[in-house]
Amino acid sequence: MGAALSVSLVIFSIYFCFLLGALLVTSRGVDSPWLFLLRSLFPNWRFYHAPGDSPRLYFRYLDAGLWSDWQQMMPRFKRRLFNLLFNPGVNLALTEQNLVDHLANDIADCQGGNDVSALVVYQMVERLVRQIIAAEGGHIKQFQFRVCLVPSGAAFDMEAGTILLSPCLDY
Repeated sequence: MGAALSVSLVIFSIYFCFLLGALLVTSRGVDSPWLFLLRSLFPNWRFYHAPGDSPRLYFRYLDAGLWSDWQQMMPRFKRRLFNLLFNPGVNLALTEQNLVDHLANDIADCQGGNDVSALVVYQMVERLVRQIIAAEGGHIKQFQFRVCLVPSGAAFDMEAGTILLSPCLDY
């Protein structure tokens, strides 16, 4: 028992020293495809950096020859006491919003003319929109989605806040 505790303490100390060193040393950001794969395990920490515009996902679809209105993907759940213990629906919604946050960050990083649709996170958001539209039912032929930066507490203009507008995609 004592040996396991001392090994854990050594590992924790090394980790803490690494974090302290990373805070003190200023260098360029670490950019590696292997670290990119670990990104899904951690929340989007830019949320804690400063308040500002939050990315939101909107979608519309072509049903019976008419385009629907733009709908925001942001489900609201009723709060219940039981949800403190078991809350898979809200956890899934937070994960989906985290995916949209990552897409918005990647769009900001790809301003050099790179094709955003080649990114894995773009394809995951496209698949998410397909799943949401599948729940709508109907005779859907095409759909489209957009990512907008919505300012907190201010008037929102969808056209001005759009950072990504997908082409019309076949369903």
